[in-house]
Amino acid sequence: MKIIKKFALIRISLLLMIVLVNSFSVASFAKGLDKHNKIINKIPNASLLLAKSKITQGVSIRPQQLLVPASTLKVVTAYLAIKRWGLDHQFYTDFYYDNGTLWIKGFGDPYITSEEVVLMSKAIKGLKLGKIKRIHLDNRYFPELRLDGRGDSDNPYDAGNAALVVNFNTMVIEKTEKEVISGESQTPITPLAKNIAKNIGVERKRVSLPGGRDMAATYFGEVFSKIHLKRNSKVKVGKLPKSADFVYRHYNSKNLESLLSAMLKYSNNFIANQLFLMLPKASEHQAVLSVTAAQKSYTEFLKKEFGFKGASFVDGAGLSRLNQISAAQLLKVLEVFRPWIDLLPERMKGLKAKTGTLSDNHSLAGYIKDKNEQWQAFVLLINKRMPSNYRFQVAQSLLK
Repeated sequence: MKIIKKFALIRISLLLMIVLVNSFSVASFAKGLDKHNKIINKIPNASLLLAKSKITQGVSIRPQQLLVPASTLKVVTAYLAIKRWGLDHQFYTDFYYDNGTLWIKGFGDPYITSEEVVLMSKAIKGLKLGKIKRIHLDNRYFPELRLDGRGDSDNPYDAGNAALVVNFNTMVIEKTEKEVISGESQTPITPLAKNIAKNIGVERKRVSLPGGRDMAATYFGEVFSKIHLKRNSKVKVGKLPKSADFVYRHYNSKNLESLLSAMLKYSNNFIANQLFLMLPKASEHQAVLSVTAAQKSYTEFLKKEFGFKGASFVDGAGLSRLNQISAAQLLKVLEVFRPWIDLLPERMKGLKAKTGTLSDNHSLAGYIKDKNEQWQAFVLLINKRMPSNYRFQVAQSLLK
């Protein structure tokens, strides 16, 4: 009997210890979260929303306030792209041949890299066309355009959008005192790259092309020419003639799932805005796409599916400060985005989220894993200059 009583006392002591430890954890969690609640409550242009569950303490600070989402908007763009095309969709580029001229017509494929151009070249060689003397390009599927939020710098995040583009409308230039070479082994140096190099110092640098849609298409043509013909051939941008014979449609080797994964992981503005511009359905034979049409399509879809009111969408990458969305609205999208949660990068153990960063914006939206190993959606929008890692401190307090 003494032994039984002894074990009973030990068991009771262990249970009390577990209760005390759990109580301490809950108290620590509440203390940590309360600290951030107080900070966020004092920021007029900030909101935090975490839905309450059986084991998750809910948080709701200004859930209806419209704020600038920055790149957290890319989650919305990804969702709309999935609904529009499906994850298996492959964007394409068409090829025509006309008496020695190879015509290439672009339809906005966001992921044409130098490696993809090699695959295009192999396919064209397999067709055994006549001699290719010239390369001409039709880029009319996109009009000349400029989305709000795009800066004038040569940084890759300021790259423009167009119907026919290679390497996200950027180039890597390596300039020494003696020569200019390509900064990527897979990408040949071209006349346009050498000309742009005149404006940079002695360095290795990735730059966005400074011109509009014709410069983008010209660079595509130059890269294709060096890869396919092994020389700089005559490249010209124009209207595809009716006399040209359709010979090949190249479907990108990467599907939409791969595109979205890269877009969300690297916060690729070019991919996001290419998708944004192509959301409206358009004819292949006429340039009917426009910024206005994209904005209208984006807004109307969200209004119809989620009942959004007051929200404003100017681009799909989150570069524009004219974009407006509430934490409650963004959370609605995250709740239905769960099947594709693995497209989001894992920022730390138990946290999959998209950051949103501008000089005065440090936002975070995604999912935290609760004690039952279930992903819970949350949104943190801060339109104020803050330490860049503060959003992750808030996320950690939600994780505990």
